[in-house]
Amino acid sequence: MHDRLVPSLDFLTGGGEMGALMRAHDWSSSPLGLPEHWPQSLRAVVSLMLTSKFPMFIAWGPQLAFLYNDGYRPIFGAKHPHALGLPFHEVWSEIWHDIEPLVTKALAGEATYHEDLHLVMERNGYPEDTWYTFSYSPVRDETGGIAGMFCACTETTHEVKSRAALREEQDRLRELFQQAPGFMAMLRGREHVFELANDAYLQLVGHRRDIIGKSAREALPEIEGQGFFELLDNVYATGQPFVGRSVRVGLQRKPESPVEERFVDVIYQPITDREGRTTGIFAEGYDVTERVQAEESLRESEARFRNLADHAPVMVWVTEPDGTCTYLSRSWYEFTGQTPETGLGFGWLDAVHPDDRSWSGEMFRTGYAKQEPIRVEYRLRRADGTYRWAIDAAAPRFGEDGTYLGHVGSVLDITDRKQIEEHRELLINELNHRVKNTLTIVQSMASQSLKQMSEENRPKVQAFEDRLFALARAHDVLTRENWEGAELREIINEVVEPYLRQKTKHIEIEGPRLRLIPRIALAIAMAIHELATNAAKYGALSVPSGCVFITWTVTSHNAPHLELRWQERDGPPVSPPTRRGFGTRLIERSLATDVGGNVRLTYEPAGVVCVMDIPLSDEGGMLEHHTHR
Repeated sequence: MHDRLVPSLDFLTGGGEMGALMRAHDWSSSPLGLPEHWPQSLRAVVSLMLTSKFPMFIAWGPQLAFLYNDGYRPIFGAKHPHALGLPFHEVWSEIWHDIEPLVTKALAGEATYHEDLHLVMERNGYPEDTWYTFSYSPVRDETGGIAGMFCACTETTHEVKSRAALREEQDRLRELFQQAPGFMAMLRGREHVFELANDAYLQLVGHRRDIIGKSAREALPEIEGQGFFELLDNVYATGQPFVGRSVRVGLQRKPESPVEERFVDVIYQPITDREGRTTGIFAEGYDVTERVQAEESLRESEARFRNLADHAPVMVWVTEPDGTCTYLSRSWYEFTGQTPETGLGFGWLDAVHPDDRSWSGEMFRTGYAKQEPIRVEYRLRRADGTYRWAIDAAAPRFGEDGTYLGHVGSVLDITDRKQIEEHRELLINELNHRVKNTLTIVQSMASQSLKQMSEENRPKVQAFEDRLFALARAHDVLTRENWEGAELREIINEVVEPYLRQKTKHIEIEGPRLRLIPRIALAIAMAIHELATNAAKYGALSVPSGCVFITWTVTSHNAPHLELRWQERDGPPVSPPTRRGFGTRLIERSLATDVGGNVRLTYEPAGVVCVMDIPLSDEGGMLEHHTHR
């Protein structure tokens, strides 16, 4: 009988894990007290909550003690299960400032509903963004007063983030759509109504910026009769895409202006629904007007080039990057007797002399690989079967972006010139031979004529012979260059070479590369010889410690001048001579008379200094922009 008076705990029956926890929980210290004494109103709502699969919680009593079901457990995270029965403001202290106004309304009798409310929770030990859709409802007790609140809620964090990511992706796609380098437009329905058009499309059609919502025929009336509306109709009707390259279109791009010709690469792609029915057309492409115009200009340029090359006095050819010949001028075919069928590709090599074909072909392949200029002399077969000498000179071709395009500019028949050069070389060799013989005869005559001279005059004889020897060495340099000119450094090296053989002699030579005509080269050679001879007898080259510095520069005030400086150092003490010797007079006379220069010879205590100022005419020399030490 006593057992029947104890209130029943059937309202806690079932409820999964939370029902078991609530039945086993020590409620003696809870503000709610023992479940046996809970009011019927609380029992009813607890029973409803525990048997529901939807996430729910109840906050009851003055301290809003927290009760929740299995559906709510994932929301609690690490707060479960110790949060059971604790006051609401302790359970969710980190978000209490956000939800307290909502709780206050519920306890005042006002139910609230919130969708995707953002809350920063610390349910797993760290702050995290969460979103919830929920309602707070007041719960009345047996007296009619509000004793607590009831919440049915669902976490929408994943959905909110997914929608945000989708919006972000849509915004990104929309931005890419707008910023795409090619034009794009979405056309809806059979009337091809513009739904979307990016900036590139609006730029293509010009001044019309209000085409959205208009049909293609309404938005672009000037293209009537150009075939585009018919193309759109056909794509919509058949579901087959259209691809056009370099399509001509006339557009009125400015108000009241004439129709402007443009060229486009365009694709009309049908858009279908789930049943495969066409609902619209996606148009995309590129305005290629500049490319088409450039190609046309290139074709015109190539036609002009071919016309010029066909009438040029030299043979012209053009290759691809791999060396394949794609063009041979008419003069090539006339000279060799080849035809385009036999000459193009690599067939032109058949016209090269068999002995020259291998090595010249290798030189061409090397030039192609290195993208460098090519210059080859070989024998080329004429149409009558005879071989003629030719110079084949080619330069690499590059596009505006620096891409190597192949080689081109010419082949020139040089047989007549080569024969003239060979004849000229024979004459020069004969002249050189006779000059050398003359110098030898003069040297022999001088030796025979002066051999009876006394010993004290022997140095004079030796000096004379040395001058002839220096002159011969200078002639050797000019001979190697066919008397067309000589490098200043090479002339100086030849003259001072006998002194450089002696390890005790120290001469430093420095100056820019300079090519001189023979007259100036010989005058400088004789001057350097006289200075070196004097230095070897009395100056810096007469002692091991001495040194000679030979330097030169080219100045160009009004006209180019060569300033050549001879400076001696660390030799014996220097004092001015009591009289001007023959060597000094020879230097001054040869430079002044032969080349119009002047000489400043000074006897400084540190060593003799000789500065030669020599004018360089247009034919006199060529200064290169680097030095050789």
